[in-house]
Amino acid sequence: MIDKFLFPTENVCSFCKDYDENLIYGLCEECRDRIEELHAKVNLKTDFVDDLYVSIFYNRFAKDFIHQYKFNNKSYLFKTFSSYMNKTLCKLEIFDYDLIIPVPIHRRKEAIRGYNQSYLLANEIAKYNKKPIYKDVLIKRKWTKEQNKLNLYERRLNLSSSFIVKREKIILDKKILLIDDIVTTGMTLELCSKELKENGADKIIGLCLSTPIR
Repeated sequence: MIDKFLFPTENVCSFCKDYDENLIYGLCEECRDRIEELHAKVNLKTDFVDDLYVSIFYNRFAKDFIHQYKFNNKSYLFKTFSSYMNKTLCKLEIFDYDLIIPVPIHRRKEAIRGYNQSYLLANEIAKYNKKPIYKDVLIKRKWTKEQNKLNLYERRLNLSSSFIVKREKIILDKKILLIDDIVTTGMTLELCSKELKENGADKIIGLCLSTPIR
């Protein structure tokens, strides 16, 4: 298990594995040039997510490495990806939140994968910004299909009644930074935010690594 969290050799690009003495975010200049940075606010039509921000565009290059991060045991990429997300927070001066919560995955899925990719991102962001993080407040209680294989109606049906809140006092009247890896329709963020707000949260700020929508 611990092998999944080992980092590549120093001065080796996390993506292409080429040697480079001037890595930034763990990437060489060529790989950084292929990342399309957004650091932008996204308009999401929902009553529950107050603001939503995205760090990079989900182009072919980013898609490949995000897929490896989620499904091919490349968990060490959380360092690189969370760096872009921290840049979004700094660049857009997003500091007014009380705590951080990652979008949860089902416990069996986490056991199979070995980690929750959103939690790894959120934990690094929490350390960088010196904010508390809670993994056990928002829980996914139902095993669901991967959302990227479904249309909008199927996504909502797939996630219906999936999320529950425990330890409601922690989120009461709090401004929450909700972390996820990819936002497409926003369905996951909406349902998570709905559950948080219905259990007392004051404001939800979504921060996602990537989106295929400009």
